[in-house]
Amino acid sequence: MKKAIIIGGGISGLSCARYLAESGYKVIVLEKEAVLGGLARSFSINGRWLPITYRHVLAPDKVTRAYINKLGFLNQLRWIKSNQVFWYENRSYLLSLPQHILRFNPIDLRSKIKLLNFGFYVWLKKNWDDLKGIDCDEWLTRMVGENTKEILFQNLMDIKFNMPLSSISAAWLGKRLHQSCRNINRYGYLKPGWQGLLEKLGERGIGERGVRIVNNFEVTRITSDCVIEGIGENGIRDCLSADIIISTVPPPIFNEIVDLPDKHTLLVQNISYQSVIIFVCGSRKKTSSYYWSVVLKPHLIFGGFFNITELALEINSEEYIYYFYTYIDWEKGIFQYDDERIKDIYLADIKKLFPDFSITWHRVFKIKFSQPVFNRDYNNPPIELTDKLFLAGVYRQYPRPRTMDAAFYSGLETAKHIVDKYGKG
Repeated sequence: MKKAIIIGGGISGLSCARYLAESGYKVIVLEKEAVLGGLARSFSINGRWLPITYRHVLAPDKVTRAYINKLGFLNQLRWIKSNQVFWYENRSYLLSLPQHILRFNPIDLRSKIKLLNFGFYVWLKKNWDDLKGIDCDEWLTRMVGENTKEILFQNLMDIKFNMPLSSISAAWLGKRLHQSCRNINRYGYLKPGWQGLLEKLGERGIGERGVRIVNNFEVTRITSDCVIEGIGENGIRDCLSADIIISTVPPPIFNEIVDLPDKHTLLVQNISYQSVIIFVCGSRKKTSSYYWSVVLKPHLIFGGFFNITELALEINSEEYIYYFYTYIDWEKGIFQYDDERIKDIYLADIKKLFPDFSITWHRVFKIKFSQPVFNRDYNNPPIELTDKLFLAGVYRQYPRPRTMDAAFYSGLETAKHIVDKYGKG
């Protein structure tokens, strides 16, 4: 029986572990945190599990939906329809349907018509390979005009990546917009939350083979002969060996711990990441009847927010739960501040939109490696670095958007590659 060790108990790691275990492999998952899930993990508040970041299923997320069904959660998947709201100069606009574009006052009639035509083009186009490497700034100027590009798309890029449109590929943005259009404003949420699904995905004892989950284990080194060194619970150092190692951690972390020749490690270098701050809070103030709001102007500390109570109505009918998000360079600004100072900064800006806003509780999550930056010349690293060392993670899924679906798919893809190479365990 072949033994595989997976570094990282997020969605990619767990989906990879399950497939390998079902294929006869002995699997160990090493997770640094006390709970499974990675970026999809949850925290406990008022007797309920909530994800540390906003989390939903989209209609095109076929792999995620297949896992939800396979793990017995399909009857707990709740769908709602909710338009997306864009705030511009303290006024909110819906921008999900064609008729909404005609009411978007920041752009003139000619620009609205061009934006409508662009929306239909994005909806219909399926293959985006012809736009790989194409300057997104020039492409959008041609498609929607300079003014619309700046008001909508550059503002969105600043919110999400803090980088110019010219640095990303038109293929990536186009595919992302296509997925958004095809979603038709549908969002899915698991009634009991996501933690139960993740625990089931990493369930110990799949058949006679099983997956061994080791929480609170930080990998400090992967040697050239596939030995893993790390620090476990209570600071105890340990070494583990395996026939196969799969890393699902972000490349900047992987590069710090792996001991391999440059010809291998160069394949996963130069992948940069954007950090994010998530300010989660409860409030008795209802800000909007819509799930997702984006703040284009004025430029506030947060780029938008989610009212997840609109998605998960059973949470608490007397309290609204909000996720405010800020994508940021981790070396700069408020990422270095303590939680209390961050709370004060967020509340000050929230009140610029909603003067009587107050909170009943809050949590601050600072995620250093939130999402890979897919620049215009981005290339996916390979699944296989050596005969024993493999990779999985959303950073391998360009030009797919960074979603749970991409994470599920990547873990499954890597596991299938290993089984195809070595056969069943």
